[in-house]
Amino acid sequence: MFKPEEECQAHAVKTFTEFNQFFTHCSRRFVQVTGEKLGTVQRTDYDREFQDLCNRVDKHSFWASMLTSKVELVLQPNPAYRFEDFVNEKIGNEREIRHTYTEQLGICMLNAGSDMSSSDYGQALLIMGDYENRIGESEHKMIKNAYIKFVKPFMEAAAKEGAINSERRTLTALRLDLDAAKNRVRNAKTAEEMKDLEGFVDEAQKKFDEQYEITREMLEDRDVKNAEMVVHVEDLAKVQVEYFKAAHELAVEMEKKKVPTATLR
Repeated sequence: MFKPEEECQAHAVKTFTEFNQFFTHCSRRFVQVTGEKLGTVQRTDYDREFQDLCNRVDKHSFWASMLTSKVELVLQPNPAYRFEDFVNEKIGNEREIRHTYTEQLGICMLNAGSDMSSSDYGQALLIMGDYENRIGESEHKMIKNAYIKFVKPFMEAAAKEGAINSERRTLTALRLDLDAAKNRVRNAKTAEEMKDLEGFVDEAQKKFDEQYEITREMLEDRDVKNAEMVVHVEDLAKVQVEYFKAAHELAVEMEKKKVPTATLR
């Protein structure tokens, strides 16, 4: 059995060895990156198909984020409420149900009309307040459906991109390790040294190839799902058509309501 002192010493040696290996990897990657920027070392380039795949996924990610933020701005113009909704989602709570500004206007008109109901002015406010409130309810329905059918799917897709980005960073790190190993072989001074270093190249190549396939599969899956997101764009259009149709019908009906000539009382 190990004595406590021996156990501590063995643990210290293991920790130092792991740290030394980590530091060596990082320093070689740094040297490789610096050399690539200066054009003094060779690097492994991804094939055109893989690079195009990365570019498509990146473009979709960028514009999906922009579109989602703009749609949310339309659905909720108040930045404080948007931030409150963001926090609630992060902690797993449902978004708070609020009256739309049109509903608030309708409620205000109804309250004012009730307070002056004996006058034609009050009656006009009651009629218009009722319609404004109904238009606001239709707007509230549109906001809810737009969030469920457009914003939420895009946000869920964005949440899954973290795993893809993590795999891509790992692939980049392994690519740097591979190129660093290859450049060490090129700089070998003897045949024996070159032979020893070629083993590191083979190992680095194997890890890189495995990670390349993992990353490629994840990117291809994301690319296919991105193409399918068009259905949510169509859903957003349908939601808006339903809202504007309902709002227009209510506005026309409101205009046709006969209100007696206003009198002061």
